[in-house]
Amino acid sequence: MEIDKAIRESDDRRLTTKYDNSIYVIRRALALYSIEEVAFSFNGGKDSTVLLHLLRAGYFLHQTEQIHSNGDLKDREFTFPIRTIYFERSSAFPEIKSFTYETASIYGLQLDTICLDFKSGLEALLEAKPIRAIFFCVRIGDPTAVGQEQFSPSSPGWPSFMRVNPILDWSYRDVWAFLLTCKVPYCSLYDQGYTSIGSIHDTVPNALLCINDSNNNKEKFKPAYLLTDGRLERAGRRKKYTPVSGCFPAVSNGLRNVDAHENGMLTASIIAVGDEIL
Repeated sequence: MEIDKAIRESDDRRLTTKYDNSIYVIRRALALYSIEEVAFSFNGGKDSTVLLHLLRAGYFLHQTEQIHSNGDLKDREFTFPIRTIYFERSSAFPEIKSFTYETASIYGLQLDTICLDFKSGLEALLEAKPIRAIFFCVRIGDPTAVGQEQFSPSSPGWPSFMRVNPILDWSYRDVWAFLLTCKVPYCSLYDQGYTSIGSIHDTVPNALLCINDSNNNKEKFKPAYLLTDGRLERAGRRKKYTPVSGCFPAVSNGLRNVDAHENGMLTASIIAVGDEIL
């Protein structure tokens, strides 16, 4: 598997440790649940792209062990059978949509496109399929990460399932170290100065990556991986969100963060949860 090989050949010990920990969580989940009982929530963002390739590597290693092939399972014989969920939003960037479907085609993802809001979509999916656990790309610092662990049951009032968070302890730096080390494709918006992507209504390029060009009035931006302070990842999010007709309401992946929205207490860290890409 090319992902595992790239990490093993890397001199980045921090990345190797993060990778090993994530692979352990993934393989633990695959040991607890059958392949029909797990799903992966993919949205085309950088974190989601990292998790996709971690899942590919984790499943490959899991299968290798299961068939006792001592690593002889070839990439060309490998398929990715984990059901992949994509919540399509009318407010998503076209680049995100295109990248999502292109990625699904390249890696043979079993993509279930859902056009309902997050909660209703999960309810319909779990009624129709025997899914018991869903892999999410939540990281510490994300609006939906409060109170979560690597294995966290969904909150009361939500469909019952286990949230599996393999990259919960990853930083912005870790995400980009992985993407660049493994040389995997990612959405082109990140090369245009976007560091955290929500919807078209609340996301702009990160001003900290703006390039001053006195000879050209058009703004230019450095790629996202050149942001030196990961704590400022969300600096490209607008502070005020104005609901647009036809857009989905803010929701979370089974957390009660949405309650703040319902009570009218909007903050910059919660407003975009429904369209969260990161």
